[in-house]
Amino acid sequence: MTTADAESGRPRTTRVACRPSGSRYLVYAPDDASPWYRDLLVSPQATLEIDGVPQAARAVPLDGGERGFALHLLEVDAARGRAIADQLLVHHGELRKTLAAARAELDGGPVVDRSGLRRELFGHCVTFCNDLRMHHLREDGAFTAIEKAHPGLAPALKRLRQEHETVSRALLDLDALLQGGGDRGAVREKFDRVAAGLEEHFAYEEANLLPALRGKDPVTPIG
Repeated sequence: MTTADAESGRPRTTRVACRPSGSRYLVYAPDDASPWYRDLLVSPQATLEIDGVPQAARAVPLDGGERGFALHLLEVDAARGRAIADQLLVHHGELRKTLAAARAELDGGPVVDRSGLRRELFGHCVTFCNDLRMHHLREDGAFTAIEKAHPGLAPALKRLRQEHETVSRALLDLDALLQGGGDRGAVREKFDRVAAGLEEHFAYEEANLLPALRGKDPVTPIG
């Protein structure tokens, strides 16, 4: 199960024992200090991997004083589809703003303290990378439910999953460059490639998923 760290927002993956109960799964924490338990108290969204398939889930605290959650798997009906579409645009907008902040840092004037540039840019990139990784992990879980509701989206969803892996590798390369003290030109070149790939990814995702989720057009892969 993957949750968002309650303090940093970074993805946290933990092996847990889940018990099926109807259409949901029950998970119990041994104590209040369990990191994933604290995570779900702060943010109830989780990605549950079942038989190798990621599933988006919403955690609801158990009644009766039990220390645990009922994990309700995402199901996409018309209303939920519209909500997911709206949420997708909000998340993409937030990620684009973080990208713009990092770009502004790179476009600044001459740098006297190069370590200062790395700290500032690295701060933006850490925030962006954490947000993007969490966004993609949650999307991978949601894609399972979306594909079940809209089988015609299978080719587009397959491409998007593959792009998530490509983006993840690119972010690791950018992290390594920043950690290694790459100069502004090298960082900017790598950053621009990552940003261009992400914008293409966002555009493809929006063009293919939004119409289907909003029930406006037939599901036919675009691009």
